[in-house]
Amino acid sequence: MQQAGRHGYEAFVLWGGRFAGDGRRFEFISAYFPEQTTSRGEEGLLVTVEGEALFRVNRAFYRRGLTLAGQVHSHPTDAYHSDTDDAYPLMTLIGGLSGVVPDFGDGGRARLHEWAWYRLVGRGEWASLGEETRITFR
Repeated sequence: MQQAGRHGYEAFVLWGGRFAGDGRRFEFISAYFPEQTTSRGEEGLLVTVEGEALFRVNRAFYRRGLTLAGQVHSHPTDAYHSDTDDAYPLMTLIGGLSGVVPDFGDGGRARLHEWAWYRLVGRGEWASLGEETRITFR
């Protein structure tokens, strides 16, 4: 994401994982940077992932026994879910997570507290994560 950001573009990373322990906790185990096209227009920045590239992501996760349950993408400034983010997610699993990283990912995980997190609760419906949900990295 930082590399794309240095050129003024957003980028997407998809996360695969599985339920752990008692089934109440989901662990993301693998990240996948799909082939993507970035563009800049009058309405702003856009990232697209074609169907074949998305198929390759799902196949790779499936072969490892993982589920595509998370997406993370960068924004040039603030971290928030735009109308486009709401309407055109790459991850469509109800309950899945979407993270938005500010400033094209500058600062990486050290700025995790500034990332915005959302859960897919219905078709095109995203809810901001509450305090009861924790995102951590190992």
